[in-house]
Amino acid sequence: MKTFRAFPLFTVLAGLAHAQIIPAKPASDHDEPLALETMVVSAGPDRKSSFDLAQGTAVLASEQLRRSVAATLGDTLAAVPGINATAYGPGASRPIIRGLGGDRVRMLDNGVGALDASSVSPDHNVSVEPLLVERIEVLRGPATLLYGSSAMGGVVNVIDNRIPSAAPAHALGGRAEFRYGSASNARTGVLAVTAGGPTRALQVNLLRSETGDLRIPGFADPANPADQGTLVNSAVATKSVSVGATRFGAAGNIGVAVGEYATVYGVPVGEPIYIDLRQRRADLRAEFTRPFAVFKAAKLRFGLADYTHSEVDAPTGRPNTTFRNKAYEGRLELVQRDTGDLTGTVGLQASRSDFSATGAEVVTPPTLTANHALFFLQSYKTGPALTLQFGARWEAQSIRLGAVGPSLPAYPGYAAASGGKRADQGLNLSAGAVLYPAKDYSLGLALACTRRLPVAAELYSNGPHGGTGAYEIGTAALGRENSLGLDLTLRKRAGFVTGSAGVFVNRIKGFIFGQRDPARYFDQGTEAFRAYPVPPGDSFLPIYQFIAKDAVFYGGEVELALHFVDTNSSRLHLDLTGDSVHAQQTTDDEPLPRIPPLRAGAALRYSTGPWNAGLGLRHSFRQGRAAPGETETAGYTLAGADASYRFTRSRVEWELFVRGSNLTDADARVSTSFLKDIAPLPGRSVTLGVRATF
Repeated sequence: MKTFRAFPLFTVLAGLAHAQIIPAKPASDHDEPLALETMVVSAGPDRKSSFDLAQGTAVLASEQLRRSVAATLGDTLAAVPGINATAYGPGASRPIIRGLGGDRVRMLDNGVGALDASSVSPDHNVSVEPLLVERIEVLRGPATLLYGSSAMGGVVNVIDNRIPSAAPAHALGGRAEFRYGSASNARTGVLAVTAGGPTRALQVNLLRSETGDLRIPGFADPANPADQGTLVNSAVATKSVSVGATRFGAAGNIGVAVGEYATVYGVPVGEPIYIDLRQRRADLRAEFTRPFAVFKAAKLRFGLADYTHSEVDAPTGRPNTTFRNKAYEGRLELVQRDTGDLTGTVGLQASRSDFSATGAEVVTPPTLTANHALFFLQSYKTGPALTLQFGARWEAQSIRLGAVGPSLPAYPGYAAASGGKRADQGLNLSAGAVLYPAKDYSLGLALACTRRLPVAAELYSNGPHGGTGAYEIGTAALGRENSLGLDLTLRKRAGFVTGSAGVFVNRIKGFIFGQRDPARYFDQGTEAFRAYPVPPGDSFLPIYQFIAKDAVFYGGEVELALHFVDTNSSRLHLDLTGDSVHAQQTTDDEPLPRIPPLRAGAALRYSTGPWNAGLGLRHSFRQGRAAPGETETAGYTLAGADASYRFTRSRVEWELFVRGSNLTDADARVSTSFLKDIAPLPGRSVTLGVRATF
């Protein structure tokens, strides 16, 4: 019998719809929208409130971002409803949205691609430094068509001030920060400086961070009693530097930035291996704001990157495998003049990626991937109670194979890559509606028909992959994934109860994933495929082949805030969150791999004057629906607390902060991680820091 794990969220939807707008006592002397009046930059041509969007969104900025920020982007977003993380140790963690990850989640750096290799393997980190970020926006639904057909799961847009977006208010300003974390002896320093005047601005960002091996509760691997209390080979060292400048004029602005992100981090897989990653990047942003023809503005974004990372054998210092990606991406958006109640944008996008891997662990041949796309997004307000949103994107992709490396044993049915070119194209459509049934309520409905083109790893893999602990086999005959997704989101923005609750269903025809071969394994000693069982003492890898089967994802998210005190001087509120996702093949009801469990959380926050403090609990339930070859994952509860104090001295605003994580020292293992059986989350940790804004 099938069960719908998100069913309790319908109760939340109903309860939210009937919540009375009763002011908390003592009553606030202002009626400002609270939790949901968040402006979203990435959702269209103009900033929009999340209250007015058909699709679900999440935004981390200001105080909430400062409380949540972590060393990796995945860990920074991991507590947001609907978002989990790959959790591949302290050095690499990528967001997972509603059970979808990898290439199905589009990573953006200020509106263009991250231009790294993080979607290729879970041990590859996203080339973004969260401590230098000003806001993070997560999009689903119609607006994702602005950024790529691969964004079936969603879009994560990381926004910083690397290229200044506005003229500075003072000739010189910025911020400096230092923090220390006890779980890994982490030391991090940040300096961001802005200088300029009414017509020009200069931005310099610097970061340096070093950690030791991570302290964990109990054993990393219960089968290995030697690994107790420490996650061996998990140290991280990171440097980031960028310089940007913008010129502002009456007709718009133009800005450029150059920077380098470099990190070295251990891979806690048992073998002494570390990754040495470096990305050099240049960006251009131009905005023309003088109306012309039927348009009121034009926006240009362009990014160019040279990415390299080596997987290095620690004892010898020699790289086993080196990955390179030379890539660019550009997009031009033309913003229409407002025509009555119709607003929108049209645009084009182009990208190119020259990816290669050399060395001992070459899973895919060199590939040259090119994408070209045309898109539009429109919004039509039919009246005060209804707004319609619709969009389309046509995208063409070509993959050209380079020279194939040394041959490996022929897996039955595998079609070896032999050079040549593969071309695909797809049309993606979306539609949405926002209904305003009552004051301070909105109901968003979004429908998306998406066609995702397979990537090179799914088509042409053939070899042992240390990041997944498997021998991976591609399938060159794979076709497009066809997805039909439906979102329903109810929001309430004022009163004693504010928040949002939503449900979703996503049916995918031809969903591509790695399926384990139950009959054979790869013998690493003889480099041959053999039949199970594995003889004692043999070193082996399970075999996973990329196949396509129909699948369904469904679930929901909820974020509620109960405002007990809301005055100009003090606020006390209780935040309640939860999410659920259920994913399975529709042919045989088998679970799909690495799906997040049901989660629930609560946090009590109080602020008065210069003080801000909070206590929180987050529980992840047991994940008993394991795919073939996986193990079940136990539930766990994480307890946290934080406090901060602000004061001003000599025109400098200072903030002292402390944050405690996993205060009960729980053994927490993440069902979405390839390393869950050998690498738990950090143990009890206290972070101390000071931040100065000048």
